[in-house]
Amino acid sequence: METLVQIPEHTRTRELKISEAGKVHQLVINTLTRLRWPVLLHDEQNIISTTQTHPQMPGEIITVTIDANILSVSSRPANEYYYHESLNERNTAQFITTLDLIIEEDAKAERSKHPMHREKYGALLISPTYVVTPVLVYINAFIFLIMTLSGISPIEPMARELFAWGGNFRAATTGGEWWRLGSYMFIHAGFMHFFMNSFALLYVGMYLEPLLGHKRFAAAYLLSGICAGLLSMTMHESVAVGASGAIFGMYGVFLAILTTGYIQKSARRTMLRSMLFFVVYNLMAGLQGNTDNAAHIGGLISGFAIGFAYYPDIAGKVRHSNRLTALLTASVLLLSVTWIFLLR
Repeated sequence: METLVQIPEHTRTRELKISEAGKVHQLVINTLTRLRWPVLLHDEQNIISTTQTHPQMPGEIITVTIDANILSVSSRPANEYYYHESLNERNTAQFITTLDLIIEEDAKAERSKHPMHREKYGALLISPTYVVTPVLVYINAFIFLIMTLSGISPIEPMARELFAWGGNFRAATTGGEWWRLGSYMFIHAGFMHFFMNSFALLYVGMYLEPLLGHKRFAAAYLLSGICAGLLSMTMHESVAVGASGAIFGMYGVFLAILTTGYIQKSARRTMLRSMLFFVVYNLMAGLQGNTDNAAHIGGLISGFAIGFAYYPDIAGKVRHSNRLTALLTASVLLLSVTWIFLLR
């Protein structure tokens, strides 16, 4: 009587956040190459490989099926006479682990690129990973243009004019006009003020926004800007305007991320030197003239804290973007209310 031998097989699936079929196929090939498992046959949807490392050891057959962004990885002995307990399970686990490692390496390399090599459309144009930064610049430019057309000097506007357009002023803000903690970020005291802030925002935004994502970037910008405004009106009784507090916040966020291993070491050093130069130079320059260093420091410190708060999420260690943003927003708003009440 003949007996049919059931060849043991183990299968695992993995959903990838990649929609391009060609890229998924290349990732599978790269994974097999890294594992030194020769490819026997492949087409767009199926790739067959073997773990054979010696002519006398038939090894196992690895079959990878690609269905859109879903991978199915199977491992089975090459024949019924060659079978080691749990080896097929170890093979599929090893494949998935190596695949995840290659994906993270590719993502880290992408994060480490200079914006000129990543944002191919330019600093002022919107792209799939770069939206909030140019929009903020457009809003600032539009408000500056409207102010100029209304008769306000584009070179040296008067303090009362800046106040009328929403500048942050302690007596008014603590007197119930709390909205000035948001409006002051979009008003600038002259063209050079607008130009320098726009340049600084574009520079950090091209690096940072693709790392954080649109929502986190926008939330961090506004929240650090509010914190900057709180410290500014605590230290000064003059009208404060400009995006520099929020921009310093974004540099603080980036500095926090650069203290981690989220970006390749070689690129991290270059970026860190550049960010530190900007921060130190502008803080030193702020010791002279009418620069609001209190807003800069407030934005920098709050941004640094926000960056560390967001890091586990952007690194994929946890998934709580919406809840964290809501918590940060509620915390800053509570801080604002308390601070305003104490300054009254």
